Amino acid sequence: MNPYIELARPWQWYKNLVVFLAIFFSGTLFNVDALVGSVMAFLALSLVSSGMYALNDIIDAEKDKLHPKKKNRPIPSGRVSKKSAIIFSFFLLATGFLIALKVNPLVLLFAIALFLNTLLYSFFFKHVPFADIADLSLNFLIRTLAGVYAINAYPSYWIIVVPYFLALLLATFKRYGEIERGSKGRKVIAFYSKESLRSLAAGITVGLLLLYLLYIQSSPILKHRTIVTLTTLPIAAFVLFRWYGEALSNPDMAEEAFHMVKDKVFLGGLLIWALVLLWSIYS
Repeated sequence: MNPYIELARPWQWYKNLVVFLAIFFSGTLFNVDALVGSVMAFLALSLVSSGMYALNDIIDAEKDKLHPKKKNRPIPSGRVSKKSAIIFSFFLLATGFLIALKVNPLVLLFAIALFLNTLLYSFFFKHVPFADIADLSLNFLIRTLAGVYAINAYPSYWIIVVPYFLALLLATFKRYGEIERGSKGRKVIAFYSKESLRSLAAGITVGLLLLYLLYIQSSPILKHRTIVTLTTLPIAAFVLFRWYGEALSNPDMAEEAFHMVKDKVFLGGLLIWALVLLWSIYS
């Protein structure tokens, strides 16, 4: 694989899909202007994320040499020089910011916030136990809010709380996967135990289900189909429990959530859940 593609890590762009939560749950998915704004916001944040991945690899190059998996990345392995990586990172960031500005100034503001918070994480929060999980999850909230303002909407309580809890679960699984792999790149990993992370993930999973239940009961868009949307609760429970089980038994799926696409049963449940909600909102 081209080392610059490895630096940009486009397979990590799935994290920016939360941009589309606002357009989906606001009932404006088929509004052309809103859809264009959401797609452009997704592209902008994806490029900013890729620029930050490259910058983070520059910062962590020496530590990554100690990681069983990260040592093969382009910079620690010597396939890309730090100077070339800096230029590449700047190009991705600048392009992402320009596209964000094209959507509207508020989307640019959140793109910059994503950049700054990632810097804070890389230099400070990633070295503080539990603060690393909390701050890493904040990036998902920033992405979600960028999607809200990309369609010129106003953020609701649910669009803030639910994605943040989902991000907490992702971050907790990531730490669990790193422990399973025996990562020694950062001292903060030694602070965690598999038992504490399993308990934390279980609590967040239950919290997500409760928040989802409250959402489908109180959302003005879904109220006229409460019975139908309530049927998605066991589907959502299955999807979350399946994810929980797979993440705790497979380090790949724990450390990188995109590996869950290999689980056809999980994808099937996710698709059914999305289709029922789509019918509930748009029919």
